[in-house]
Amino acid sequence: MRELIEGAAEDVSAVNVRFWEESGHDRFWENCGCDYGRAMPRLVPFAPEHFDVLSNWFASEADVVQWGGPFLSFPLTVEQLRPMLTEAETMPPTRLCWMTEHDGILVGHAQLGFDWRNGNALLSRVAVAPHARGRGLAGPMLRLVLGQAFARPEIMRVELNVYAWNVPAIRSYERLSFKIEGVRRSSALVNGERWDTAIMALLRQEWQPCSDQA
Repeated sequence: MRELIEGAAEDVSAVNVRFWEESGHDRFWENCGCDYGRAMPRLVPFAPEHFDVLSNWFASEADVVQWGGPFLSFPLTVEQLRPMLTEAETMPPTRLCWMTEHDGILVGHAQLGFDWRNGNALLSRVAVAPHARGRGLAGPMLRLVLGQAFARPEIMRVELNVYAWNVPAIRSYERLSFKIEGVRRSSALVNGERWDTAIMALLRQEWQPCSDQA
């Protein structure tokens, strides 16, 4: 895949970084009193050079659909990933995407889609790298991404969709104060199986960025 993205425009990442800095994210975390120690993860704006890394985290059609929804397919390609960056070109962006770095290694990915008119954000495409699972990194990563959402005063609600069978993910979101609002029954067809989709949401007044729960 790497040879297909050589020479790709870098202005998308620049827009992403500029919006990230203007959001007040750094000030938010300096003032919140959170302490993850020297191993605190950090968000890195998603860029074409990350495509290979991210695509290698998924080994099957089911893995890709679980991560990205029924409109993506295995294997992930530049044609599928590039539009995710294109949505950052508007101002304000309709989507922002990040990789998560921990101890100098890329360990996670997450995205936020924005409905600026209604003050909503959609948390989506959350992944922890296979080599980084079981190390308690999902909670800190998600807090960073939620901090990105709520650093914008227009955003009053963050919602997400998660397949109902993915109980560990649902429990992780509940520990961040997300609540299940409903279930879209039999909403996705994956390898001949029908999957239910749970709808979860977190309101600004429910957001606790420095919760000790992970």
